[in-house]
Amino acid sequence: MQADSPGSSSALPKLLLYLLVVMLGGALLAVPLFHLGKAAHGWLSAPSWQNVGPAKWLLSEIERAHFTRYFNRAVLVCAIALIWPFLRWVKLDRSLLPTWKPFGTGIKQWALGFALASGLLLALGFAFFKLGAYHLHPQPRWFKFGEPITAALGAGIVEEFFFRGLLLGLLLRTMSTRSALIAGTFVFALVHFLKPPEGWQIDDTAVTWSSGFLVLQQIALGFGDVQFLLAEFATLFAVGWVLAIVRMQTGALWAGIGLHGGWVFGLKYFSALMIYNNGWLPWIGANLKIGLAPLLMVLFTGWLATHLLRSR
Repeated sequence: MQADSPGSSSALPKLLLYLLVVMLGGALLAVPLFHLGKAAHGWLSAPSWQNVGPAKWLLSEIERAHFTRYFNRAVLVCAIALIWPFLRWVKLDRSLLPTWKPFGTGIKQWALGFALASGLLLALGFAFFKLGAYHLHPQPRWFKFGEPITAALGAGIVEEFFFRGLLLGLLLRTMSTRSALIAGTFVFALVHFLKPPEGWQIDDTAVTWSSGFLVLQQIALGFGDVQFLLAEFATLFAVGWVLAIVRMQTGALWAGIGLHGGWVFGLKYFSALMIYNNGWLPWIGANLKIGLAPLLMVLFTGWLATHLLRSR
């Protein structure tokens, strides 16, 4: 799909404005959402709710939630609430989306992508373990596949539909193919990079009306850390680039959903088994998406996937 008139009525500025409004809205909504959670905690702690299954589960989730988690949920609420006005603004139509047919070929492409991404990523993780960058968790969850598989399917389907389906389709409508690929990949990496540093939190007693903007400040500071920027943002960009190239090569989302899901599965499963030993950046980070070594593996996986898909 090529742009009809590259440069005219570009969707990119509208998309960036949408992301800015979502982040600012999340910063404003996070504090009332935090206080609502604390009020619900007091209510659910009453004796009448002690033996109610869903109430016990919700109570445990609230007890484990720090302010940054409320911030993430607030951003998600704003993104969902504003997505329909945004899609109307950019004049969404069915022609933006790639085809899902033929179904049989699509399933084969998905399986190939999933096997390549998960297999090579877990092999890389095993190499890290042998090098001493990680050690085994005291209670490794060898057979707990439910969460990794659920996360893999959810992220693969939803994110590929949005980023390589709707977003890339919008950009291809008004930009050249190369510009659309670069812009779409940058937005994909940016969205996944917009989070506070690992382990950084605000104490519950220190939460004020401006705490959401303090989280935004910490996110912005992440772009000033050159080592971290190279170690994580570059890997995220490589992931988005590979997925966009595969989508353009196949004309469908199947292979990208498989690759994306395979990477998420490998990341989640490995994290449930291993604990990071500090001091290996920029080559090896706290998980399998951080570091220059994972970046190289992503690029190699993408090269191999495009070669195999072409040969088929």
